Amino acid sequence: MPGNTWDYYKVLREVGGPVYSPDRDTLPWIRFNLRAYHEQSQRVQHRVKRSTDVWIALAEHAERLHLAERQLTALHEVAMTGRVRRSRYEKAEALSNQQAIRDIQTLTRTGLLSPIGNTKARHYTAGPAFPPDVLETAHRRHTITNPYDH
Repeated sequence: MPGNTWDYYKVLREVGGPVYSPDRDTLPWIRFNLRAYHEQSQRVQHRVKRSTDVWIALAEHAERLHLAERQLTALHEVAMTGRVRRSRYEKAEALSNQQAIRDIQTLTRTGLLSPIGNTKARHYTAGPAFPPDVLETAHRRHTITNPYDH
């Protein structure tokens, strides 16, 4: 089970018991919720920081790579998720189909993207010329800390 699901049911059983009792100690339930919310906020904060750092790193490469700012959107998606589809890029940047095709073809020709698959199943991953520092930033790990372990 993802996240805190098992812990959630464990503490719920511990606090709730088989029958309702107003005398039961709810401190474990409160601690669980505070810790879970704090951990989730750490995850979101890390994801936002990582995404921002990736965008900034791509922007620093944009001039050297002769990229239009809108093309950073496709590269950002590849860095963050490992792939991008032309249709998703087209919608994200409100482009015509032809504009999106031209941008993706340019990114592919320069080696920034590599095509995978054919026709409707086609998507693009990081190509051999994709800046490695951007990928390192995108894959940066984060350790969740429990602020209540003091």
